[in-house]
Amino acid sequence: MILKKFFPRQTSELFAMAINSQCRLVQPATIIFIFALSWPCYADEHQTNSSRSIVQQGIIEIPDYVEAIKVAKEKSAMLLVSIRAKNRTDTNDLVTQQLADPSVREVFIRSKTLWVFCELNFDKTSTTLLHSNSLQQLRKGSGIFVVDYANKAMHGRVVSALPRQNGRYYTFQTSDLLLLPALPTGSLTQRSMILAVRRHTDLPRSTDGIFDIELSKAATLHSVHQAQLQKQGHHDWQRRSQQLRLHGGIVKEVCAESWPDQDLLDSCVDCVSCWRQSPGHWRAVYGEQSAFAFDIRQGNNSIWYATGIFIQ
Repeated sequence: MILKKFFPRQTSELFAMAINSQCRLVQPATIIFIFALSWPCYADEHQTNSSRSIVQQGIIEIPDYVEAIKVAKEKSAMLLVSIRAKNRTDTNDLVTQQLADPSVREVFIRSKTLWVFCELNFDKTSTTLLHSNSLQQLRKGSGIFVVDYANKAMHGRVVSALPRQNGRYYTFQTSDLLLLPALPTGSLTQRSMILAVRRHTDLPRSTDGIFDIELSKAATLHSVHQAQLQKQGHHDWQRRSQQLRLHGGIVKEVCAESWPDQDLLDSCVDCVSCWRQSPGHWRAVYGEQSAFAFDIRQGNNSIWYATGIFIQ
């Protein structure tokens, strides 16, 4: 079913289209695409006191979790924690070997942000961490999480979580690790959506633009609104697009919802896959954009609602 609705504008014509599409996933999903033409546009060698730490330009390795947090705070660094697979050690764990690879380290160093690496065996300490609310997205198993101590807005918050245990739609790939350093400053939900877009095999280009603060606020608010309503849609788009007060360019918005009872990364990958099934939606997600934002929120119905907003 295609729904069309036109709203009178002084500077633009608004076109909204809702599509019920058959995803390649096991069930049909609803995805929505909207755009407005000619709308206003703007975007906008370390040392530690720990004798056990290993210091490299741009990277500090500390095996003790408490000490790693302390140093990350003192140095205003990004803290990457890798919980190894069960019964694996630093000699035979796949992620440990990847983090030791000079080419991988170079990707982190080029981010121009100081990183603290902390690797933990799957033991009592790490399993206690895995049962904390902030790490529920690791599926209570091995994985990688990032805590942001480099940016005041996200200070001390988990901003990335990559579970190594397979989910319904998200399966960890070692290449995902290489995406972490270039993710913009943002929340766990924002960065997870962006990672899901960037890891897609088609290599979408929409996130090559600027991660715009105003767009990110708008995407977050709309995902929250959809989750509260428990209904996907471009609710109140006319007012919302006016409030963005952008300065020229084409504004686009895409929305999608997950299936119930999925975790965050499964839902992010699910929504991106659904957009891929619609040529109109995928043109927005895949195409080059000067600015972008993504976010996703879960409703009380256990469904996640994703929003992407772009300026071409």
